[in-house]
Amino acid sequence: MCEKRIRKIKKGSHLARLREARRLQRLQWLASPTPAEEAPAPSAPVPVPVPQAAVDKATQNRVILELAWKTIALMQKNRLIQQKIVALQKETSEFVASVMSNPENRRRYLEHVRLYGAGLITLQPTEGARNFPLKIEPKD
Repeated sequence: MCEKRIRKIKKGSHLARLREARRLQRLQWLASPTPAEEAPAPSAPVPVPVPQAAVDKATQNRVILELAWKTIALMQKNRLIQQKIVALQKETSEFVASVMSNPENRRRYLEHVRLYGAGLITLQPTEGARNFPLKIEPKD
C-alpha cells in the first residue's frame, strides 16, 4: 500500500472527523449546565423542577436527530460509492472491448476456450440479450 493511502487511513476521512467533532460538541452541550443552574440569584425564586418525561422527550429528540444526520451521511456516501462502481464497470467494459478488438487477443482467447472449455464469454451480444442502462441518481 502506498504511503499516502496509509496516511489517509490513519487520519480518517474528512467527513468522519467532522462527524466526530460535531458529536463531541453535542455531548458537551448536553452535559453543560444551563445559565439558571450555574449561578442562581439569591433573591430568585426556586426554579420549578421539569418533569422527567419532558427531559426524556428532549433527549429522545436529540438521539433521533443524530440518527437522521448519520443516515443522511451514509446515504450520500452510498450514492458516491455507487457512482464510482458504475464508472468502474463502464471503464472495465471499455477496456475488455479494446483488448478483444485486437485479432491476436481474440484468436488466443478462442484457442483457450477450445482447449480448456473455459466459461465462454460472448464477444458479440446475442439477439436475446439486452443491455439496460443503469439508473444513476442525479447529483444534488
